[in-house]
Order: sequence, then structure tokens, then C-alpha cells
Amino acid sequence: MMSSLMTRSLIVLSALFAFTFPSYAKDKDLVLEQFLRGTLHAEGQFRNSWTGQERGLKVVMRGTWDNAQRILTLDEDITYADGEKGKVVWVFTKNEDGSYQATRNGVAATVSKDQGAVILRYTASFGGVGLDFVDRLELTDEKTVLNTATVNFLGFIPVGSVTLTIHKNGH
Repeated sequence: MMSSLMTRSLIVLSALFAFTFPSYAKDKDLVLEQFLRGTLHAEGQFRNSWTGQERGLKVVMRGTWDNAQRILTLDEDITYADGEKGKVVWVFTKNEDGSYQATRNGVAATVSKDQGAVILRYTASFGGVGLDFVDRLELTDEKTVLNTATVNFLGFIPVGSVTLTIHKNGH
């Protein structure tokens, strides 16, 4: 009796694990000027690759789209868990072919697409040291974007990673 119940339970569990849930991100491309308009809130953390320490952060983003110029401006106010504050301004220009050009505080970023996600590659200076970022932004649902980033020094020495969940208002 017990082995029969265990066998049925294992079959049910196997069936559940074999079922794959569809990914919202794979069904829909992230269109920056649609998602990043208005006020958005984000929270996440930076994880130091060397020490394993994590530093929480919250971001208030304000995105404005100029349809005539095809420019999205994303103004970010960052507050770290220890009280330090920062500011970043992204400017995305949408080309006729749907691709983007981007700058972050005046530094150029390359922009590409991968399975509906937007990939940003750029170097940002922190304390006079250039750190290389590769950000991946992808929709997880209609009101949420997951931003994961790797941070390296000299392009190959791991420094850390960032995970940031961006929410449209009302979510």
C-alpha cells in the first residue's frame, strides 16, 4: 500500500517537473520606449564577487519619450541600503530599423537584442576605475522587467553582479 502511494506520488511529481511553464519574456520583445515610460520603481542588489557581500539598492526611474526625436530619456535616482545616493541618466535613440543607440551619463553603450531581451554593454567609472557592465533587460510579465548585469574589470576580471527588478506603477 505504501509503495503504491509512493509510486503514484513520484509519477505526479515527475509530471509536474516535466511540464514547462511558458516564459513571458520569450513571447514578447522588450520595447524600451513602451515599458520605460513614466515613473517606475526598482529594487535589487549588487553582489561583490570577491567577498560575497551584497549591497541593496532602490531606484526611482522617470522615463520620457520624445516621439518626434525618437529619444527615450531615463532619469534614475539610486539609493543604496547604506544611505549613499547616486544618479544615472540614460538616453536611448531609436533608429529607423528599430535598433537603439544609447549613452549613460554621456558614455556610449552598445545595444543589441537576444531572444526578446535588450543587452547593454558599457564602461562606467567608479572612483576613477572603469568597470565593464553587460546588462540584460527582459520582461518577466507585462509590468515587470528583470535587469541582470555582470560587472568586470579590464573586461575579464569579475567584480560583481547586479540584479534589479523594475516595476511599472501599480505593480
